[in-house]
Amino acid sequence: MRVAILGAAGKTGYQLITEALERGHDIIGIARTPENIALQSPRITKLQGDAFDRQSIVDSLAGADAVITSVGKTDLRDKRFNLNTAGHENVLAGMQKHGIRRLIPISSIGASKLPRKGIRRNVYLFLRRKYYGDMNDMEVQVLNSGLDVTVVRAPYLHNGPALNAYEVVVGDVLPAGRAVSRKDLAKFIFDTLDNGSYGQSIVSIADPLGGRG
Repeated sequence: MRVAILGAAGKTGYQLITEALERGHDIIGIARTPENIALQSPRITKLQGDAFDRQSIVDSLAGADAVITSVGKTDLRDKRFNLNTAGHENVLAGMQKHGIRRLIPISSIGASKLPRKGIRRNVYLFLRRKYYGDMNDMEVQVLNSGLDVTVVRAPYLHNGPALNAYEVVVGDVLPAGRAVSRKDLAKFIFDTLDNGSYGQSIVSIADPLGGRG
């Protein structure tokens, strides 16, 4: 399978590419600065793509069998809070043009509108409300696209070792854990991609014991 990964130069993108290569997949790594994609392999095609630039995204998806997106706002000074909806509008346009059906966008449990416990957690969510509101809108957007979509919500991501044991909940339900390793996240995503599970749904993944955060 040839998998396009948007956000391939990030820490999560690194683990996604590593997992994909271990499973024998070919990769289209898409990033604003593709030279920053650290991994080297003849099975990786590195392409420039900016989530806000439709043509770059549409062009970069040519030849892919499936798409995974890891779109995150890293520059807090950037006041464009529509990163997820704008980026996925462009992704959907590219998928429709090239006849790609399978999409797995990485979202966040912060996108859930369920009530939370704890003052610190609610203050944090309030301060990030525009970002998480846009992420929630993205989830609705992709699930209504008519494509084969699995939205994967993740909590705090860390670079620790894989536990190879994690909680998965389906729907707008909060997992018990508040963290998960990027390695476990990548494994779960490619398990989902390879076996075609969790179609047209939102799933959340987290360490069963709460992990870090």
